[in-house]
Amino acid sequence: MKGLIIKDLINMSKSIKIVLALAVFYGVMAFSTENPSGFASIILLVLAMSMLSTYTYDEMANWDIYALTLPISRDNIIQAKYIFMIIISLLGFILNGLTLILINWLTKASGVFDGLVYVAYGTAIVIWFYSIIIPVITKVGITKARLYIVLFYTIPFLSGTFIFKQIKKLQPEPPEGLVKFLEILIRNVDTIIPILTIVLLGISYYISVMIYRKKQF
Repeated sequence: MKGLIIKDLINMSKSIKIVLALAVFYGVMAFSTENPSGFASIILLVLAMSMLSTYTYDEMANWDIYALTLPISRDNIIQAKYIFMIIISLLGFILNGLTLILINWLTKASGVFDGLVYVAYGTAIVIWFYSIIIPVITKVGITKARLYIVLFYTIPFLSGTFIFKQIKKLQPEPPEGLVKFLEILIRNVDTIIPILTIVLLGISYYISVMIYRKKQF
């Protein structure tokens, strides 16, 4: 298991220069515009996309065929991917958190820890992203999965934008029940997000394991 995680770390390190360059670039922008939350969002996104490169390297090297000859189970291979994803997400949270605190201190923001909660929310979103996409990659491979990534996230975004514009244009009176429901969600967001993250991770892991057990190479 440890070797599988180290293998992915080595693969990901091949793109570390790009990550560091983007971190410096957006860090300077965040400092100059006094908007560290924007930096956090970009770096979390870069780290999330960098992890996809580990799947690309695996596919190019026909890793799965070789891995199945090792004294490890198919479940172990999937477990390593999820553990690696959580490690990268936590590292992203730490990196962004420390950078956010530093920028707030340098820019003399009202609070040194301002915006830290949004870094946590962003980390949860990255985990949700991979909870959805890892089963797809496990099923069809990274090459085909890229198309699904575009469909999964572009279509809802465009649809949401269109619906928002229509609502803004018509300015309908929202149902009282919906307003109360949204108020409850907002009040309990700090509880809902961790629970939702754990549930999504569990469902995603179960689906990926079931797919990989039956997959033929």
